[in-house]
Amino acid sequence: MNIKPVNKLNMIIYIFVITMMVACASSPETQESATSENPEGGSSSLAMVDAVTLEQRENHYYAVINGFYPDACTKVSSVEQVVEENTISITLLTDRPPDLMCAAMLTPFNIDVLLTTGGLMPQEYNVVVNEGPSTTFLLE
Repeated sequence: MNIKPVNKLNMIIYIFVITMMVACASSPETQESATSENPEGGSSSLAMVDAVTLEQRENHYYAVINGFYPDACTKVSSVEQVVEENTISITLLTDRPPDLMCAAMLTPFNIDVLLTTGGLMPQEYNVVVNEGPSTTFLLE
């Protein structure tokens, strides 16, 4: 059987594409641990936080959080604060609609989170976002 060189090249490309599709289809199980399903059918995951600073405006304290979305479709879906002793832990989750196709490109974000300081004792507090970047401030 004689196979033309062009057909051999097409066959190699076809096998390569099929192999890549099979490899990609089997990899989501490693991603599941970092994401969870939300009620709307999308997936929620921890935001990629780069830095956090603190600002005081009119007797209120704000955590100014900078980070990156993995694409232009992803947005912040929830913010949770937990105070334990002198640490304020902020969990910032993102959500991406399941039915949208988006190019995978880092998209910067900046969000101000009003810290719940009512009832806290005057002292120095550590603010930690997504168990990563942190900053401190003195509550007076």
